[in-house]
Amino acid sequence: MMRLLTTRAATSLGVSLVLAAEPVAVHAQTRAAAATPRLIVVSNERSHDLTVLDGATLQTVATIPLPGRARGVRISRDGRHAYVALSDDRPQTPGPNDAIAEVDLATHRVLRRLSAGTDPEQFAITPDGRRMVAANEDAGNASIIDPASGKVLVSLVVGTEPEGVTVSPDGRWVYVTAETSNTISVIDMRTEKVVATFVVDARPRSVAFSPDGRLAWSTSEVGGSVARIDARRHRVLARMRIGTGEEKPVGVAVSPDARWVYVALGGGSALVKLDATTLREVGRVPIGRRPWGVALSPDGRVAYTANGLTDDVSVVDTRTMRVTRSVKVGTRPWGVAVVP
Repeated sequence: MMRLLTTRAATSLGVSLVLAAEPVAVHAQTRAAAATPRLIVVSNERSHDLTVLDGATLQTVATIPLPGRARGVRISRDGRHAYVALSDDRPQTPGPNDAIAEVDLATHRVLRRLSAGTDPEQFAITPDGRRMVAANEDAGNASIIDPASGKVLVSLVVGTEPEGVTVSPDGRWVYVTAETSNTISVIDMRTEKVVATFVVDARPRSVAFSPDGRLAWSTSEVGGSVARIDARRHRVLARMRIGTGEEKPVGVAVSPDARWVYVALGGGSALVKLDATTLREVGRVPIGRRPWGVALSPDGRVAYTANGLTDDVSVVDTRTMRVTRSVKVGTRPWGVAVVP
């Protein structure tokens, strides 16, 4: 009888342990799945195509031909479509390829081309998906586009040779960098007008907002610096030169907890990790040559950089700042985006 009771008790205990452990394992798997991008999308400037990678295996899922030089790339809110800024290979020459292509990530087909002005390089999509804003470098303006109709609604005068375009998480503000006037123009999306302009270091390239939209960070390629910006008052709070100042900071991304800023150094062939508050460098890793675009996994633990002169993507563990893998893509990769 005693043995039977002991066996039953052990069995009962075992069942209770299994039942208690199972949800923990399931939750851990769910968290891991949520942290891994479903897809990684890379725009290739020279080969005129998109490389689509499986987020888990990093194997190439598709190579999608595009009708033009591919640079800025964004993902739709539902993750079904990629949007890519296209232009002709000849700089400062408006042509028939100037557009934003909408690509179906399931069928790997270009669905349509949206008007975007001349020579669009970077663009942003508002969180509700109802507007796009594209920088038209040659024309010196920013185009506000209605994605539903695919038409330009208004063109706004911004700084000289505008390039980087980023929208705040609440959709209120769009920052447009201008590489010749060394300025950032602020568009209020409620009025669709430029409401402020402020100066940063030479040749600003990209901007990233904190998740709460209170702060932003911008890179200045020729100035060799990163600026921390009050994104409510639209003014620079601090600047910091990176390394020697000659390493040409370009792409930028901010961790989900806003503690770290990651900057691709096009001239330094490296990815650096900065303290978001002090802007001091806390980590650095050599990657492929001329990295431009940089994107983070949803949990911020992995960074992906598009390396234009080695035709690959570097996969970086942001905790250890080590390259875990290099993945070949198309020719002259420029932008990278993740599909959660």
